[in-house]
Amino acid sequence: MIKIRSQQEIERPFNLLSWGHWFTFANIILALLFSFFYLSTSQLPATFLGWMYLIVNWLGHFSFLAISCFILTIFPIITLFPHRHHIRGISSIMATFFQLLLFLDVLSFRSLGYHLSATSLLQLREVEDFYIVHMGNGYWFLLLFVLVAILAYQFVVSNLTWKRITQLQNFKYKNVIATTLVSVFFISHLMHMWSDATLNSDIAKQNNLFPVSYPLTAKTLLAKYELIDLKKYQLVKTQQTDVSQSGFTIKPFTMISCDVADKRNLSVHLVDISNITSITHWLTRFNINYQTSDQLIIPSDFDTAIFNFSTGLPGLYSHMGSQTQLEINYQLSANKIAIELHSGTYDVEQQSANSDTSRVYVFYDKTNPSPFYRSKVILVGFNTINSSPMAPQNIIASYMKDELQCDEYNELNLIDSAISDIEDDYIFTNFHEGLFSIVYKDKSMLFEHGQLVSNLSFSNEKPVIEPLDLQTIQAAITKLTSRRLKLAPIN
Repeated sequence: MIKIRSQQEIERPFNLLSWGHWFTFANIILALLFSFFYLSTSQLPATFLGWMYLIVNWLGHFSFLAISCFILTIFPIITLFPHRHHIRGISSIMATFFQLLLFLDVLSFRSLGYHLSATSLLQLREVEDFYIVHMGNGYWFLLLFVLVAILAYQFVVSNLTWKRITQLQNFKYKNVIATTLVSVFFISHLMHMWSDATLNSDIAKQNNLFPVSYPLTAKTLLAKYELIDLKKYQLVKTQQTDVSQSGFTIKPFTMISCDVADKRNLSVHLVDISNITSITHWLTRFNINYQTSDQLIIPSDFDTAIFNFSTGLPGLYSHMGSQTQLEINYQLSANKIAIELHSGTYDVEQQSANSDTSRVYVFYDKTNPSPFYRSKVILVGFNTINSSPMAPQNIIASYMKDELQCDEYNELNLIDSAISDIEDDYIFTNFHEGLFSIVYKDKSMLFEHGQLVSNLSFSNEKPVIEPLDLQTIQAAITKLTSRRLKLAPIN
């Protein structure tokens, strides 16, 4: 059949739109493949409903993202500029950009614990720094390989779908596929609305699993028709992220027979940040080997900090029994750890004359308003430390393991690990008077009596805008409370 020019002009946009749909479907498949890497670093659901939500949310969310990109980019170009050679090339390049951005988000989620956002490009630098430390120049080769592979995939898919557009248009299950993808998107949001109303934690903990995910809630609507009690709802919601101090005591310590008599003591000095230059110069002048880190997570409350260093435990346990009995010196029956708090100018020559001790210089900042903040620390006499964050409890665990050679004490009586045992998915926790601090990868969260006070990037203190990471919070609470024991009720 011979087609006149006007008929070809009419059919061209139609064929291009049909091609665009199948090209988008091919990119949905690629996005679903990339999204598997989100799951490998997350806790999988424990119930059937949790698994069902994960599957429908996985299919629906990435289908929605791919279709949105098509509507916002490729569709307008096809409508305004219906020339197949140009459109297929431009679409392949744009799809490569979106898929590479998704891959970078996967790297961000795996390394930093949160997704990339449009408000801060600093996150990309943090991702880069993390992987350069772990992979060196291999990180750049990985990015180049992924970029080339995605671009090749786009061009191959673009050509194949266009050459077979007639067969694809006649594919009898195309409407079934489209209906299924749209259906699972709405089902996932309906399931989340139900889970939010019923406080189903197995579904709620998946809130921030995927990027640009803002699942629907309906608690206000349900409360309007008196289907739920908002006050009771908020109370239960708060209890999920709250840590109670009352009604608990610490589990009995396990006696350890470690010979520590001939081992070096540990001297901890809490010093104002203004003294860091003089201490560093003194250590350098006397050729004393030391290590520095600016990633120590310390409480602004000195009593909590001293408790952390003297016991190796988070501040949650400071009100559970006699503080003296919780101290490591008491448990070992030896004065191995000494802690000193200094204000104003610090006389480093007088205070650090004894070279037979391992030393820790913790630099506090009284001007920092946060109850838990990132500070600097100098370690003398410790094994090589890595570049990860650390807490006072980790320093004490390192001293117990490496210097006193009493790692058994850490395993049986402490919560936190030695610095050398800190891995990328380690969760740092501390607690003081209802304030609960969590640092996970590059995410720093602070709660006050179960209410989120701040959610920041640990490295640059920029806000992290995403749904509450209930999965990490639950894991942090489990870790923080692992040494406590519920008191028996009094009859």
